[in-house]
Amino acid sequence: MASILGLDGPVYRFLMRGVELALLNILFILCSVPLLTIGAAISALYTVTLKMVRGEEGSIVYGFWKAFKSNFKQSTIVWVILFIIGGTLTLNYILLPLYTGHLSVIILMGLILFSVVGAVYFVFLFPYMARYTCTIKEAFGNVLKLCLVNPYPTLLIICLVLGPAILTLFSSYLLALCLYFYIFIGFALIAYISSFKMRNLFEKYE
Repeated sequence: MASILGLDGPVYRFLMRGVELALLNILFILCSVPLLTIGAAISALYTVTLKMVRGEEGSIVYGFWKAFKSNFKQSTIVWVILFIIGGTLTLNYILLPLYTGHLSVIILMGLILFSVVGAVYFVFLFPYMARYTCTIKEAFGNVLKLCLVNPYPTLLIICLVLGPAILTLFSSYLLALCLYFYIFIGFALIAYISSFKMRNLFEKYE
């Protein structure tokens, strides 16, 4: 029992990991407040969590801030691109009822296809850029290739990352529950859990 509850025991390590993720979550939220910096914050978040799952993390604050600064320009450009894509898709969904007949079916199928591709890029681009040094063009191309070759892990990770946010659309109770979850630990915890699957996915091609 003493070894279980000791400083090297699983209970202590579990609690310390929880504290680290809560701190990481606070850093992510603070750096996301300007909105324009969300992309850099996501990249920094995954830089730390990908190191965590490999047992390579050091100082949480220093590691996050260093990654935030080094990836700022590239991640911000990608965030703006994804924001424009997301806004365009949302506008087309809003205008969808204006179309009738076969045209509406064709447009809906196209929107669903582009939405899936957009979800892939939103979920995987920032972790990929956090893991590898590459250009934006290379990141877009490599992420799409990676996900097409590995559809089942890709779908699992997308559901894990976007699932809680999608649940908020179904009821005000789930919205309130998810807000508390995200504020206290949610962003960092989801990134940490998904980083295990992403690590396995990335290491297949390293």
